[in-house]
Amino acid sequence: MPTTPFDTHGFIQSILDKGWQWSENHANRIVYPGNHEFYLRYDEKADRLTVSPDLDAHLELIIPTPASKGRFRG
Repeated sequence: MPTTPFDTHGFIQSILDKGWQWSENHANRIVYPGNHEFYLRYDEKADRLTVSPDLDAHLELIIPTPASKGRFRG
């Protein structure tokens, strides 16, 4: 089954533009400014992002909703 290439660098830039920051304590982490336990670890050699356990648990709480059923339209 073919996969779509993921633009890791473009994704990193987009979350940095949204306020995420490179960690001061861990050079390979991009942290959410309101909660530094929400982070992505960047493996430069593999060009791969890994989600922190706390962020992963938080994302599990999100219920995907089709655009036609969402509260916000526009």
